[in-house]
Amino acid sequence: MVISHLNFNENESVIEINSDYFKVYAHKNELFNEHISKTLNIFKTIKSENILINFYDWFKDQGYIHLTFEEFNFLIEECVRFHDVGKLSFNFQLKRLNKNNPAKKKEQINVLKKFGLDSILNQFEGNHSLSGALSFLSKYYDVLPKNELFFLILAYVIIGHHTNLKDIVSQDDFFYKEFEENQALSTTLKFFALFFGLNQSTINQKFFQEINDIGFDFLENTINHYDSSFSFFYSYIYSLLISADSLATSEYKNSTDQIDYSKFNHRISDKLFAHMYKSFYNVKHNRNLLNETFNLNDICPEDINVLRKAMLLESSETLNNALMDDDKKIFFLNMPTGGGKTNTSMKLALDMVKNTDANRIIYAMPFINIIEQNFDVICKSFGLNEEEGNIRQIYSASETIFNKSDEETLEIILSDDFFNYPVICTTFVSLFNPIIKNNKKYKYRLNALSNSVIILDEIQSLPLRNWVSLYFIINELSEKYNIYFLIMSATLPSFDKLKLENIRDDDNFLNYNNVSLINNPEKYFNHDLFSRTNINGGIKKLGINDDCSIDYFLEIIRENFSQDYNKGLIVLNTIKSSRLIYDKLKDFSQEYNFDIDLLNSSILPNRRKNIIHKINQEDLSNYILISTQSIEAGVDVSFDFVIRDFSILDSIEQVRGRCNRSRELNDKFHDSNIKGNVYLINLEDDNSNLYKYIYKDVELKTRIKETINLFNEGFELNDDLNYQYSNILTYYDNVSLDINDVHDSMDQSFLRNDRRNIVFWNKMKYSKIQKKKGIHIILNDLKQYSIFIPLDIKIYDDSLNLDKTIEDMDLNELREIYDEFGKHFIFSLNEILFMKENSDFLIEGDYVIGEEVLNHFQTMVARVKDDYNQKLLVEKVFSSILSNFIMNISFNNSDLEEQIKELDKESYFYILEKNMIGDSEEHFYSEEYGFNFKPTITNIL
Repeated sequence: MVISHLNFNENESVIEINSDYFKVYAHKNELFNEHISKTLNIFKTIKSENILINFYDWFKDQGYIHLTFEEFNFLIEECVRFHDVGKLSFNFQLKRLNKNNPAKKKEQINVLKKFGLDSILNQFEGNHSLSGALSFLSKYYDVLPKNELFFLILAYVIIGHHTNLKDIVSQDDFFYKEFEENQALSTTLKFFALFFGLNQSTINQKFFQEINDIGFDFLENTINHYDSSFSFFYSYIYSLLISADSLATSEYKNSTDQIDYSKFNHRISDKLFAHMYKSFYNVKHNRNLLNETFNLNDICPEDINVLRKAMLLESSETLNNALMDDDKKIFFLNMPTGGGKTNTSMKLALDMVKNTDANRIIYAMPFINIIEQNFDVICKSFGLNEEEGNIRQIYSASETIFNKSDEETLEIILSDDFFNYPVICTTFVSLFNPIIKNNKKYKYRLNALSNSVIILDEIQSLPLRNWVSLYFIINELSEKYNIYFLIMSATLPSFDKLKLENIRDDDNFLNYNNVSLINNPEKYFNHDLFSRTNINGGIKKLGINDDCSIDYFLEIIRENFSQDYNKGLIVLNTIKSSRLIYDKLKDFSQEYNFDIDLLNSSILPNRRKNIIHKINQEDLSNYILISTQSIEAGVDVSFDFVIRDFSILDSIEQVRGRCNRSRELNDKFHDSNIKGNVYLINLEDDNSNLYKYIYKDVELKTRIKETINLFNEGFELNDDLNYQYSNILTYYDNVSLDINDVHDSMDQSFLRNDRRNIVFWNKMKYSKIQKKKGIHIILNDLKQYSIFIPLDIKIYDDSLNLDKTIEDMDLNELREIYDEFGKHFIFSLNEILFMKENSDFLIEGDYVIGEEVLNHFQTMVARVKDDYNQKLLVEKVFSSILSNFIMNISFNNSDLEEQIKELDKESYFYILEKNMIGDSEEHFYSEEYGFNFKPTITNIL
């Protein structure tokens, strides 16, 4: 049999061999032509024409391509058509695709045997991505000149579509070497030449080496280090292809004509926007906004709601004026704590959708508990419902139980993976990983960010070490993907003072064309209504193990209680110090007549919710909470006085925001001049200041340094430490200048710093960005572990008393109770219904039995372990339930690590043995303390 006599009938997905046919598949149950058609149709649905036009115009203007837009667009779609061409290889069909499918494999091998082709299987290439990419290059050899990098990028999109976003033409990984060392590639390409009209003269090592050499030279010597266009283009096309490919595969049961392709790009329609718009303005405090304009005289009212409205109206007016300029896409909202930031952001998001072509809203927040706090407010204000699929909160433990069929639940999981919702609430990690990570599992979401409004709340929480690269990427992303960013916080960094290079040049700063939505925010920050606290005395140095330190705490507590300041918060830097101070103060709680709790990041959600509910009780008296930084963000509580261990100004300001938060003391004493009391301390152990355990290197040289400077080194002094808004501005200016100095010094020492990450990004050397000194949203050099705690958890908090147990309630009773008291529940209604319906053992009385939840989960996973979709379904459905039993800890203690590794492991978490739970130091976990370690261990944070 001569290979040249073969023919490929694409419409029928068969290779014609004389009078017989070899049927070819793209996936186990999907014919080749069906998959290509679906993928191309989905690709066309989710791609954005305006973004491709912008890329084309820029490349054309720079002389990087010599194509018409129609040719440009056609070749991109041809990349999609060629992405699976390599699967036509007999080798791939039999040895990879149908390796474990005996029926199809037998059918295929019989055809080959009939014509003696089974003996040459190994002469064909099995790597379908590589052979598909080379086929694409060979096919369009005639238009390669003057468009080399464009074609090279598309070829690399094909190469990486089953692995990750590859570095382009790195010196040690030229893909022409694959051709040189693999004779099967040559045979395969000549085979494909029969089907696709490949240029036979290009099927040699020299051609592919020339392509790589040109691309490498172009990247190294032609493209400016700070030109991000090709990198964002490459990432965008890659994301589109892998998304379309995966979504097409999920539709294997349906023919091309049976699919509703619009469902893959669920955006804010005109109808949905009208509904959101009407709902927002129906909220009581928003009803008159449409008829009002900003008035400068409104900044001096006695009613804080009038002040909040003034900020909202001013920022909206500034935004709408700025939107008339197409170049304005990044907006800063600087508002004091308690200024109505969430409501204002919703108004501004609606303004941007109304007045631009953006049609998706994404709220990104640094921590999950901030999402949970704001999500219900956003849903109610926009009139949206998660179960209806028009809004979704997406993070590691998102609830996926909506009493839907397995097929519908899998669609929800799929939509989560692709950010396919009109409105999304998510974490910084979930938002930025698709941008900065090169792993395929992250990149699905990248294209979904295009044409969106993205709201970044508390942006100062991003790792300072990467402020330069992240701010660069945010600005470039907004331009390349048509994204409107609203960046908001009470404390906004001075990003525009960051430098790109170690040179003296005014043009060298990251000074993008951004807009501050409030002119002179100081007029609000310094308003009497937002002057809610007073920092008392100097910064007191205390030894963590000294008895006199406890005397100081007791003195502050006694003094405030005597003034009828009944609720106190003590925020410390480490779990260890919080545990030590808690234990010592607890010994005095009866003598001094106060109630005391401990709250840190290892406390499970049920106890956390009980504590927060207790704090919010109006009649709570003589109460002390010991906490770590976990109290700073996303916890809506207020205290009469707070004590904060020395930290960066950002954190000190966050804790001040937890004191007299809503001017409760002013209402209580009927005095507008009353303020909450704030005290700053500096805890030390035998080795160092405790803040040095959580702040290292660049933080000490920048934020800690400038915080000390701001307080004029007022340790042990009785200086007035009550800084103003102007001090915060100076602080952030100086922090940015310090970052520049740190990076300049590293440049001079030839050390890698964050500026270099920008070059790696633009040169498409993504593997460099993934390394330790690359770009990361979570910086943690400590060992991290997730541990399942097999406790029995009460379904609702202790403040609620019900006449009937949850176990004994029927569906209607449960719904009525939840509708009335839902805010008191630890588990959602859907989670409770799921547990009641799936097992008689998961709920006993009013408690969810931890061991039974774990056993049920393990049983269900084992039952479907060989079915990927069903296993994914079980894991996702249980994730939100399991999260209530899981503690996440970070440490650098080898003995503790060995102890954990001796535990049984399931999925991503270890399982604590029940006998390891208790309040003594010999136990691993305590319901009261959380992670329970001996206080002599100093290297656990």
